[in-house]
Amino acid sequence: MLTEYGHITKLFVYGSLMEGMYNYKKYLEGKVISKKNAKTKGKLYHLKNKGYPAMIDGDDYVYGELIEINDFDNVLKELDLLEQYFGEGNINNEYIRKVIVVENFEENKIDYAFAYIYNVDNDIDFLKNAIYIEYGSWKNFLKELK
Repeated sequence: MLTEYGHITKLFVYGSLMEGMYNYKKYLEGKVISKKNAKTKGKLYHLKNKGYPAMIDGDDYVYGELIEINDFDNVLKELDLLEQYFGEGNINNEYIRKVIVVENFEENKIDYAFAYIYNVDNDIDFLKNAIYIEYGSWKNFLKELK
């Protein structure tokens, strides 16, 4: 997809879209060209009332996967539905899709990728239902719950 950062075909995932998680198989299996461990700046929460994570702006590190996808534009449309992203500035967005800076630490380089950032403005109960994940890994958080 063409953006102000150039043509971007990568996505940073930090929750249910990571390999081995429940939405990976449904939305991404067989469509991933490459996958690298990566991190980005933000703050990560687990939404206990919804059962999935929320990344918001912040200065912590959030750990996830930087993936490059075949048929990127069509896959992105499917993911927009999953993440309830209805377009830039839409007041009904649960997540906002935007381009972020990602550190691909497998190759020690910086990349640009799309990511879904939680729209806190649309969740009046965010602080009541959000569990802060200080170390920035939702997969590790889920392991601790077991």
